[in-house]
Amino acid sequence: MDKKVYQAVHERSKGLCEICGSNGGGMVELHHIVGRRVKESPENCIMLCYEHHRGTWGVHGKNGSTLNINLKRTVQGYYKAQGLSEDEIREKMGGKLY
Repeated sequence: MDKKVYQAVHERSKGLCEICGSNGGGMVELHHIVGRRVKESPENCIMLCYEHHRGTWGVHGKNGSTLNINLKRTVQGYYKAQGLSEDEIREKMGGKLY
């Protein structure tokens, strides 16, 4: 994990879950939205509480696919707003568009 990316995401989130705003009982975790197969960057990472990261409805939970896809679409939209081409976005998204 790139310490500079972690620090930037942690500062952006103010140490809170970027979904619900809780401090996760003092523990929030860095989540790679697109996954580790792409270059680690602040726009591809988010701080999540346990429930939104690993809980039943969290991105890695059994019912978390909707949240997972929504986060990926948000990142994809960010790249589009930056003026990147579809091919550039696809590369940043690990080869897939959402």
